[in-house]
Amino acid sequence: MKVEIVSKESIRPSNPTPPHLKTYKLSLLDLHTTPFYTPIFLFYSNHTQSKPTERSCCLKRSLSQTLTKYYPFAGRYTDNESAIGCNDEGLEFWEARIDCKMSDILKQPDSDDLNILFPPGFTWKQSLEGSIVAIQVNFFDCGGMAVNFGEQVSPQFIDPSIISPHIVVSVVPRFELVESSNHVTRRFVFESEKITELKTIVRDCKAEENLTRVQVVTVLLYKCAIKASHANSGSLKNSRLCHLVNMRSRMDPPLPTNSIGNFVWYFLVSNNGKMVTLEELVDQLKNGMAKLCDKEKNNMKVNDWLLGVVKSWGEVNKIVDEDVEAYRCSSFCRFPMYQVDFGWGKPMWVSCANPVVKNTFVLMDAQKGDGIEALVILDEQEMAIFQCDEELLAFASLKSNISLCCLNTNAS
Repeated sequence: MKVEIVSKESIRPSNPTPPHLKTYKLSLLDLHTTPFYTPIFLFYSNHTQSKPTERSCCLKRSLSQTLTKYYPFAGRYTDNESAIGCNDEGLEFWEARIDCKMSDILKQPDSDDLNILFPPGFTWKQSLEGSIVAIQVNFFDCGGMAVNFGEQVSPQFIDPSIISPHIVVSVVPRFELVESSNHVTRRFVFESEKITELKTIVRDCKAEENLTRVQVVTVLLYKCAIKASHANSGSLKNSRLCHLVNMRSRMDPPLPTNSIGNFVWYFLVSNNGKMVTLEELVDQLKNGMAKLCDKEKNNMKVNDWLLGVVKSWGEVNKIVDEDVEAYRCSSFCRFPMYQVDFGWGKPMWVSCANPVVKNTFVLMDAQKGDGIEALVILDEQEMAIFQCDEELLAFASLKSNISLCCLNTNAS
């Protein structure tokens, strides 16, 4: 497969940003989050038979108009990294031609093929320099299109009066994204029927009524990863799973659901150095969530909650303790990515580039229904064991191809 970059330009806001909006301070949670590009892919069939030049011009025009409202995305980090200078420098926009049909990639979406659909050198790149958002639009021989975008730490587009400027943030360090070697990625698909079956099994054992699909899939992946590590090393290691939570709706009052930024926090689940059951892990997951979001015991007013985050920062070191095997889970489920319609229909597949840190689970909505696609990144030897786990394969399938039923005949 050959990729030809046909153009590269900076897209600026259609109207200049007013002087009083030239500096946008980052939130506390943005300040501690490592700035790296998270690459998301959206694949579209060419249902309208429109030409690539027409679609590209439409996207650039729409993007320029949108940046007038979301002006920090067209800015750059300030020298002290605590704010974004909204200078209207614009975001990088690449256009490429791919000399194959889109179905050629989706029949077996190899990670290397997906990565080259993203602007060169930007996949999971850590940087406080340059464009905060990078976009590459890829047009295939068949007329299909892949819109790929990545953003660094995004500003918190919430009324500044909500978050007090007096909160001290100097004690908050940033996480570093350390790329691991000898890891592999596999994509597992949990159909909605299998998730319902898994819920029923756990519910029957624990009499739990409100289990979510993300909860049961997460604990199954973690349990099977523990087993794979044990089988590979011969010893049962102490491990912790860091589970991220969107805190917007948990605040008092709730923050807008469409606010942009890293308003997330975490809780830990652990095997405590022993083999654990699904039921035990579900207990920990639900208790951890309840404790994190308990409005009776915690002050969930935004400013007070953020002060609590600062005071508890030492606990974050538990995630990366050298004596503990760390796992991470992040979920994009319920994010309406399959509803993104630029005027040529909704995407037929949404995914992200393979993460570069091992022991990571990334959950995304499946193509249809309430299923889940899970990207699992493990040590190569551990993955060889993990992907053959009968308990896992009873509910998930190891997929190497994407359903092409949503493609029209031209795209296939």
